[in-house]
Amino acid sequence: MEVVEDLTDYKELEEQLRKEITDEGRFVRIEDRQDSGVLTDQIISSLSHGKYMMNWRGTIVLKDPLSLTINQQLLWELKPQTVIEFGAYKGGSALWTADMLKIFECQSRVISIDIDLSLLDATARSSPHVEFIEGNLFQVEKCLPEEFLKNLSHPWLLVEDAHVNMIGVLEYLHKFMQPGDYICVEDTNPLTPMMGGQGLVKELGYGLYGPTKMNTLRNFLMDHPGKYLVDTRYTDMFGYNASWNMNGYLKRV
Repeated sequence: MEVVEDLTDYKELEEQLRKEITDEGRFVRIEDRQDSGVLTDQIISSLSHGKYMMNWRGTIVLKDPLSLTINQQLLWELKPQTVIEFGAYKGGSALWTADMLKIFECQSRVISIDIDLSLLDATARSSPHVEFIEGNLFQVEKCLPEEFLKNLSHPWLLVEDAHVNMIGVLEYLHKFMQPGDYICVEDTNPLTPMMGGQGLVKELGYGLYGPTKMNTLRNFLMDHPGKYLVDTRYTDMFGYNASWNMNGYLKRV
C-alpha cells in the first residue's frame, strides 16, 4: 500500500486558528442574524438517529453530536460557577455537564429543574454533583426563589430545554443575570423534529418543529436591546447556524 505523505502546513493552520478564535466580529445582535442555517432537514433527521441513541454513563442524554461538542467548548471557555438546566428528563444532560466541569476542575453548581423527577435515571439521581429540583416552570419563582438566585455564583450558564413558559422563565432570570453570563436556548432550529424519536423510529415519520421557538427567542431579545449578543463562535462552529440551537448561544453584556 502506498503511504501518502502528510503535507499539512501546521504553522499556517495554527495561524488561521489564532485568527478564528479572536473576538473580533464574534458577538452580534440578533437583528444581524438570519433565521436559517446550513443544515437541511435530511441532515438533521440523519443526525437525530444517533442523538436519540446517545447516552452518557448509560443515561440517555438527548443531545446531538454538534451540540455536545459545542457545549463542551463553551463549558471550557466560560467555566461557569452555576449551571441551571430547564428540562431534566432522565438527567443525562445534567450528569454530562457536571462530569465535564469536574474534568475541567471547575467547582461548579449544576441545577436541573423538571416537573416530574420520577423519570430520572438512577445514575443521574445518585450523582453528588447535580441538584435536581422538581417544580412547575409556570411558577418559576417558586422553583428558584429570589434569595436562592442571589446567592448563586457567577458566571451563569442557563440551558433552556423545557419548551415550557420560555418567556416567563427568561424574563424572571434576566433580573438576576450579570454581564458575562450565558444563555443557551435549545431547539430553535425550525428543521428539528416535531416529536422526540423522529429520525430514529421510522413509524413516526419526520415533521418539522417550526419557527415558533426561534420567534419567541427573537421577541425576548428585541425586548432587551443591547443586553444579549449572539456568540457566533458557537452558533457557527460547524457552519452558519449549523446547530439545533439556531442563534441560541447568547452572552449577557
